[in-house]
Amino acid sequence: MRSRTNLIVIMLTGLYLWGNFIPPPIDHPYGLLSLMPVVLTVGLAFFTKNAILSLFIGIFSAGLITTSNPIAGAFKIIDPYLLDSVASKDNMKVLLFSTLVGMVVEILRVSGGTQAVIQSFMRLARGRRAAMTSTWLAGLTVFFDDYANCLIVGSSMKAVTDKAKVSREKLAYLVDSTAAPVATLALISTWIGYEVSLMDKALQAAGQSINAYGFFIDGIGYRFYPILALVFGLTICLTGRDFGPMWNAEQAAAQKNPEHIGYEGSQKGLIWNAILPISGLIGLTAFDLYAQGVAVLGNDAALFEIIGEADGYDAMLKGALFAFGLAVGCASWTGTDTHSIIKASKTGASRLSEALLVLVCAWGIGSAIAELQAAEYLVSVLDNAISPAWYPSLIFILSAIVAFATGTSFGTMGTLMPLAIPLCIKAGADIDITLAVSAAVLSGATWGDHCSPISDTTVLSSAGTECDHIAHVKTQLPYALTAGIVSLLFCSVPVGFGIHWFPCLIGGSAACVTSIFVFGKPTKAA
Repeated sequence: MRSRTNLIVIMLTGLYLWGNFIPPPIDHPYGLLSLMPVVLTVGLAFFTKNAILSLFIGIFSAGLITTSNPIAGAFKIIDPYLLDSVASKDNMKVLLFSTLVGMVVEILRVSGGTQAVIQSFMRLARGRRAAMTSTWLAGLTVFFDDYANCLIVGSSMKAVTDKAKVSREKLAYLVDSTAAPVATLALISTWIGYEVSLMDKALQAAGQSINAYGFFIDGIGYRFYPILALVFGLTICLTGRDFGPMWNAEQAAAQKNPEHIGYEGSQKGLIWNAILPISGLIGLTAFDLYAQGVAVLGNDAALFEIIGEADGYDAMLKGALFAFGLAVGCASWTGTDTHSIIKASKTGASRLSEALLVLVCAWGIGSAIAELQAAEYLVSVLDNAISPAWYPSLIFILSAIVAFATGTSFGTMGTLMPLAIPLCIKAGADIDITLAVSAAVLSGATWGDHCSPISDTTVLSSAGTECDHIAHVKTQLPYALTAGIVSLLFCSVPVGFGIHWFPCLIGGSAACVTSIFVFGKPTKAA
């Protein structure tokens, strides 16, 4: 602990002395120092594995640079950086939406609704491949939250996969490989408010008036790693082939004769306890987006134009409020007592507190980077040095490295998104490159998160499936690395040179399937 403190003090002291005694270039107010908050944040995240501390110190460093005074710099952390972030009406909608969805998720769990949905998949699980495929499909069902996916799908499908002689390592992989990818791709999830808000702030910092929700939707096709991770997992399920440590784990499980373990759930619930709130969340959000867009553009506009014109934050908040009311009503109707509902609401809200704090700090450092004109400086340095065609690949790799070292997708997104989008726009990159780069931040964060042994979803996947954590990391890593390398070579690189995202995904999917047939082999059941 003392060594970390000493390192932070030394870095900040050096930063202070540099800012006071080394003049910046004439054509930029801060020069190289404009990049220091990002470098400091990423570097500390590597060393401390603490995203909040790293972001907080990064914000302080920005205040120190702009004021050359430690006391004044410390005050700037609160005002304007953090206060302006939470004072924004749109940002408050994001915080409320995320909190409400977290509360809904927990209410669905205690009322037994989500478990009832998972149980419906059990009827499909006859044999190893069917059990694995059912688990993969269950992961798609719990699309609205990666934590919920890890814990609910993992604990609910243990009985099914054990009976089918599927290893806990394989179960943990299927849970982990659907949790974050589905959450980051879904149009309604606990991730979307965070992702859209980061894009919105980055676009504003670059002087663009593009609708952030429309920008988010347009970039879904460029989320190469999450899509290919799902393709990879489904292929593993359908073919029954494995390679590396996973094959050894599956081979060992196939030789066992485990007894069927009863279904685990908090209480027996009705499937409608989950379907109605989730449908209400999606339905009302979609309807409000459409209604808002039509009110501005009329019925003749294209669907994506209509949705892009709407206030996504407002629609998501309305949907979340409606879903919360439905979740409480359904839980009460089916016998969940009021005390349990209140406790679940508090638990669901508190579970997201750390993520929301990361979000606020990410907004703060985004504002700081904009004030320091970091993107302008980076563009001037990279001008004619690195072609924008390589931006999607480089950002994807950088995002993965940061996420692997820190174990947090959210912290990685919050650190890199405020820099990546303005960099593209100010470098004159076209809209396709900009969309690909914004998606590369999210995709790389997901990839690094999958590979990281300290990732929250990696840990929760091990916990939810009762799989040894080190065994889960060892068996999942070759699969995640393969899908990530394919994403880079077959998607990120070609799209940077003008290839449309759709043929890139087709090629990447084919490469994933081919790699499984080349390197994998079927499990020999007892």
